[in-house]
Amino acid sequence: MKAAYVIAFAIVLIVIVVGSIFAYTYLMKSGTPTSTSKLAPAALAGAGSTLVFPLMSVWTSVYSQVQPSITIDYDSVGSGTGISYLTQRLVDFGASDAPMTAAQYAAVPSTVLTIPESASAVVPAYNVPNISAHLNFTGAVLANIFLGKITNWNDSAIASLNPGVALPNQAILTVHRSDGSGTMFAFTDYLCDASPQWAAGPGKGTAVNWPVGKGAPKNAGVAAYIAETPYSIGPLEIAYEIQNPGQINYGAVQNAAGNYILANVTNTASALQAGASSGLPAGNATWTNVSIIDNIYNDTTATNAYPITTFTYILVYQQQTNYDKGAALVNFLSWIVNSAQTDGKGLGYVPLPSNVVAIDNTTIGMITYNGRPINAGT
Repeated sequence: MKAAYVIAFAIVLIVIVVGSIFAYTYLMKSGTPTSTSKLAPAALAGAGSTLVFPLMSVWTSVYSQVQPSITIDYDSVGSGTGISYLTQRLVDFGASDAPMTAAQYAAVPSTVLTIPESASAVVPAYNVPNISAHLNFTGAVLANIFLGKITNWNDSAIASLNPGVALPNQAILTVHRSDGSGTMFAFTDYLCDASPQWAAGPGKGTAVNWPVGKGAPKNAGVAAYIAETPYSIGPLEIAYEIQNPGQINYGAVQNAAGNYILANVTNTASALQAGASSGLPAGNATWTNVSIIDNIYNDTTATNAYPITTFTYILVYQQQTNYDKGAALVNFLSWIVNSAQTDGKGLGYVPLPSNVVAIDNTTIGMITYNGRPINAGT
């Protein structure tokens, strides 16, 4: 277990270092970005999604050059905890890869706005020694692995999807998040679409009762377990694969058109375009039932779409209680949506399409102080 903690620490450290490198590269290419207005000093605190943590590290680093008077501290604690912190007003914004549930909306003291900030992919990551090929999976096979119905790597259900691959006669060791996680929400959402048995229970959520397997904290913990445990498999945010090339392999997943898609920015963007081009609610409405995964699961026309693609959201209170903090928050959100969308492409994050940017800008314009909109420049 000590080795797992060392690997987890190393992965988090790599995330921070890579984020700093991306931030430095961005600044060197474009010069220090400027804002139309300089803001009063303020310190913002955010918490939540580990899926978006690598991108958030880039954004907060670059934004410190945009607005040197603003400091932003983001705590990667998982989507569920981030929503809990926001509900208790312990942070200025939450980040989640799952939309808020009806119960979570009911628990907040006032209106919370939902702002999609980016999109990314969740992949089936695994450690099977001596196999360098990217294995193929269907939703049904993944569901049966995590239900404990497929227990060996050379099971005929896996072998039939991977002809010519010498799969070992070894038990499958599954791993999942032990904390409330939007990454798990996306993965279990997909399993619900693929498997009536999974939909009937465990179902979908940031935390479900996994029938088999080991829990590990955060994406970094899942990545560390897979990296050091032969014959393991677990859902993982693709940025952790990109930042740790060669350490963990991941598989291609069959989409509705019957194609096995190995996640990358291009096919994740295809899924985003197909699944979020219309029908999204207003930012002050309920987003509980929004799902790119559900929207494209049966879409046979999206031939290149990667099927486990999810939004990641920023959640903020519409009514701000401190003007300087509210102005800093509005400025930061406007900068993210309008100026920083391409910063995460090298980490597997997909820029938002124009219709989502338009919704976000309208939503950001709803943020108020003393009942009046905050106009903090961009």
